[in-house]
Amino acid sequence: MAKRRPIKILLSTVFQDAGDATRAIEIAKALRQYSPSNVQARILFLSRGSRFEQRAIDSGFEIYHGQPTVDGIGERHDYKMSPNNFIGDKHLAKQLIEGEIEAYKKIEPDVVIFGFWPIAGLAYRMMGRKILGICFVPIPCTTESYLNIIPDIPEHVPFFSMFPAPIRRLLLQYSPLCIRRRVPPLRQPNILWAASKLGWKGRVVNIFDMLTADLTIVNDLPDFYRRTALPNSVVFSGPLFCQPSEGERIEPQIQKTFSKTHRKVNIFCSLGSSGTKEQLLEIVKVFTFGKGLEWNGVILSPISVCPIEEAITTLGKRDGVYITNNFVPAKEVNALADIVVCHGGQGTLQTAIYSGTPVVGVAAQAEQFLNLHNIESQGAGIRIPMKKWNARNIQNAVCKTIEDPEFTRAAKHLKRQMDSMDGARNSAEIIWKKIREDLHSSSKAK
Repeated sequence: MAKRRPIKILLSTVFQDAGDATRAIEIAKALRQYSPSNVQARILFLSRGSRFEQRAIDSGFEIYHGQPTVDGIGERHDYKMSPNNFIGDKHLAKQLIEGEIEAYKKIEPDVVIFGFWPIAGLAYRMMGRKILGICFVPIPCTTESYLNIIPDIPEHVPFFSMFPAPIRRLLLQYSPLCIRRRVPPLRQPNILWAASKLGWKGRVVNIFDMLTADLTIVNDLPDFYRRTALPNSVVFSGPLFCQPSEGERIEPQIQKTFSKTHRKVNIFCSLGSSGTKEQLLEIVKVFTFGKGLEWNGVILSPISVCPIEEAITTLGKRDGVYITNNFVPAKEVNALADIVVCHGGQGTLQTAIYSGTPVVGVAAQAEQFLNLHNIESQGAGIRIPMKKWNARNIQNAVCKTIEDPEFTRAAKHLKRQMDSMDGARNSAEIIWKKIREDLHSSSKAK
């Protein structure tokens, strides 16, 4: 690759979501570490407000503040998410696409790398000039592949999820593809309306079309999808999750709670930013009765999910359980836990499995439904349906994972698979290879 001006690489994602934000930062760090020796790269993040901005800055990256600005509390709050709309207000969706396009015009990136963020997937293709678009996602994000690998109608699909499991699976198997492509959670009408108002002429049926890119990197184990036919533009990097920053330490209270000297079961509980207050409080209640009184726990209560005061009040006077709203080094904390109770976010699940720790989880989104299914199908965890997510069922599931050593054995087997892949390095090398190919084809065209 011949020397040229610095390549501008812009990362744009749901920067309020812990999983997407931290994966984006890990990719940026790997791009810098494994960049070709004769290439200079300027790496920026597009943010509208996020608690993860400082984490990116501390890692040595620039922040460009786009419009419209949001509170930075969490994607559910900031984008008014609803069950069928990633962006809960169509006018906000229009402002977000406009702000994204305006940012691209000012930054003039050569490459836009985006996560599960349909706003970026549409905006980079709406520019007047060619920009290389690269998408990183937790699952294969093409309509056909998703509909082939989903094992059941997700409980997030209204009406159909009410049927018994055998009927749901028959409906999924025999429904025409044209109908399945248009189920409400995939359709995203607010974003479709916004794109149309801004002059989008391309074909978009659902959110997977919005995420179309020149290259799609799936940050997961390829073994989960061995039987799935995928286009050449979709490649697997292997697992990718948040790594602790230099100097980051576990809080003394967490170390005390999870001390092995007490010989109690240690349970780490995190719903990230995608859970609800009601779901989190059911976790807290687990430690207030029955077997839960014998366990120690660390519970994350982010401000975007539940006020920490309410969680503490629900717990009552109880030693051995620590509730915090601070960002914790999950990789290290997971290693101290015997069981992880969580949502089905990819980063949370991968961090748990990296430690060989079984999980009990609930899917807050359709993507998390598939993530948890993959873990459960390997015997490394238990998924509890949203409608059955209560303290009694959570406690019973935790008891099952404690009493049956097969769960831990399965988790350690998945850990060995994860250990064999460097997701960050693989992602960087895949991206740099694509950039070289794009530059080569551009020079030939000239």
